[in-house]
Amino acid sequence: MTIIASSVDTVAAGLMAAILEQARNRGWSQSELATRASVPESSISRIKRSGRADLDTLAKLASAVGLRLTLVPDRDYAEKLARGELF
Repeated sequence: MTIIASSVDTVAAGLMAAILEQARNRGWSQSELATRASVPESSISRIKRSGRADLDTLAKLASAVGLRLTLVPDRDYAEKLARGELF
């Protein structure tokens, strides 16, 4: 699953949506997800409402549903850099 977004808020909201989808696929409620991730249910509500999240909280939630947060190289950026188009 890949989520690409240009703003931090959008990324957090996209990650939260993906995590909640995985939890629903397992038949878990939001409360169950919070319990399994060892985070307050209010944190999930806050993330859903604001679209902002602490990275550690997102990592715990992702791990609870069998996902992990990972940074990968941006191929477009690397290709442009290699062609000398950026600087």
